[in-house]
Amino acid sequence: MRYRTNQGLLIEAETSAGAIRRLRESSWNEQNLSDEAYMEAVADRMFQEGIHVSTLSPDMFIAGLLRGGLLTREPDDTQPDAANQEADRK
Repeated sequence: MRYRTNQGLLIEAETSAGAIRRLRESSWNEQNLSDEAYMEAVADRMFQEGIHVSTLSPDMFIAGLLRGGLLTREPDDTQPDAANQEADRK
């Protein structure tokens, strides 16, 4: 599965749990949290903005991020644009 964050970062993972792990690892402020604590922190922030993101399961969490516009699904045949990702990190 491939997802792009609303900030342009491409996330690739085999499962929703793997996508959450990659999202957490890409977050400077939340790298040291568990995946569950990361989901709760994101859900709390989104709730403050009026977006409901369920934390009952990784699949439901990812579905909530998709519905909220925080992630978009990328076609599986696209190639990651490493140059743009590197530029985004700077």
